Amino acid sequence: MVIKNRCKICNKVALVDKELRIAGMTILKYSCGHSVCIADLKSSDYDTISSDGKRPYKFQLEGAKFLENCNGRGLIADQMGLGKTIQFLIFLKKHPELCPTLILCKSGLKIQWMKEIVRWCGIEFMPQIIDGSGDTVLPGLKVYIASMDILRRLERDDNNNHVLMNLGIKTVLIDEVQHIKNADSARTRQVRHLCQGMEYIVGLSGTPIKNHAGEYFPILNILQPEKFPSQRMFDWDWVDSYWDGYKMKRGGLRFPNKFKEFTKDFIIRRTREEVLPDLPQITRDFRFSDLGHEVEDAYKKTLKEFIDYHNNSFGDSGFVRESNILSYLNKMRHLTGIAKIDPCVNFVEEFILETDRKIVIFVHHKDVGVAILSKLSGLKIDGASEFGAEVLSLTADLSSEKRNGVVEKFHLPEYRILVASTLASGEGLNLQCCSDCIILERQWNPANEEQAECRFIRIGQEADKVSGTYMIAVGTIDEFFSGLVEQKRAIVSNALDGTELKWDESSLMRELGDVLAAKGGKRWNL
Repeated sequence: MVIKNRCKICNKVALVDKELRIAGMTILKYSCGHSVCIADLKSSDYDTISSDGKRPYKFQLEGAKFLENCNGRGLIADQMGLGKTIQFLIFLKKHPELCPTLILCKSGLKIQWMKEIVRWCGIEFMPQIIDGSGDTVLPGLKVYIASMDILRRLERDDNNNHVLMNLGIKTVLIDEVQHIKNADSARTRQVRHLCQGMEYIVGLSGTPIKNHAGEYFPILNILQPEKFPSQRMFDWDWVDSYWDGYKMKRGGLRFPNKFKEFTKDFIIRRTREEVLPDLPQITRDFRFSDLGHEVEDAYKKTLKEFIDYHNNSFGDSGFVRESNILSYLNKMRHLTGIAKIDPCVNFVEEFILETDRKIVIFVHHKDVGVAILSKLSGLKIDGASEFGAEVLSLTADLSSEKRNGVVEKFHLPEYRILVASTLASGEGLNLQCCSDCIILERQWNPANEEQAECRFIRIGQEADKVSGTYMIAVGTIDEFFSGLVEQKRAIVSNALDGTELKWDESSLMRELGDVLAAKGGKRWNL
């Protein structure tokens, strides 16, 4: 899909012929003949303090100042845990002329955003959270919060504008911009439609790309359509491609240093090492366990079926073959998750007895999480209450209010254990009260594990390190997957900071399948 820029006056497809900066104004002259004047934001004093007495770090003030320098049209792509939300809110507080402001985020993060807005901007910025199409939207507020997916369900007027577009919105904040990575999706089209003609647009994301550099285009086009007018041109100019043995695929940025220079006026990215060296780093340890007799027969049966299919299915179409292989891999991953329930419970019991710290257990499958929660909740150690008031659970089906309630409980000293869905914990979760976690089930995309780990690397973390324990079932898909996924993790992480990206999930799964077919059955002579 080729997305072109449109004139802010006539809405016709047009490119910017000239851009002039005169007397505090930016003048854009479009090829259709229209010109638009945008007032530059005046420099502000960014010394501020939150309602609970917290002062932002120097680099956070610099991030807010950066948004001012790019005239309220930029992307903060700082590494996770560096307070991107705070940087935007400091900027917003110092420039109330940017209101009304609309914040677009995931549904589960709306409460979190509301609390942070009041904390950093004050009660006068108290936002309205728009939960559904039947909500009465109150005019005259400074801030509104809505999920990206609700846009297409809101009522529209005769000009096809929904109710939010009739509030005089001046600024749109797009949180976690990787959720509009697909230019053809309905979500992305709705966000683009909302942003057309908007003077001030800010994006936030610690992982603007997860799989390939082509995912960067939608937000780049929204922020700077003059520099990035079409997906085709972006792919041609900036995206590397490679042959995966089946077809050409998109990889990382072709010229990362050149791209960084080309976008430095509207994209800022800092790593923890660059701006906050005193924050703890993550250490990863691997804890191995046997598959266990209860699961071993089912695993061997599935593995044998997989090997037979992998080696004798080349007559199937590529899509059918890859889908069936992925189904086998998922089943084996689920079985290893079940096998690690008891070793995980034993590890947590030892941890609770030997330390005074909290711990989070990340799981993928719901039944695995339910089983661990049940076993941990039933443990009694000589009648004592070392396990705390109760074992908490954070799942994807919780409402935003209940989700925030669980997190707030976990910050209290009497709660020491949290069982959490990895995918439900990747964004908007602050777990700086804890410095230990267990990754029970690996994710196909390492970026999802990194997001979960970085929930602990938040401002306020007092531990000198964050420890992640990866539970591995010996001789299974776990062991082979861990080696491959660590390679994927390094490549994806480095790609965002200047290194080429040559992997995606499908290529990782294909390689994992080949390794399993060749070596996975040796332990059982399959």
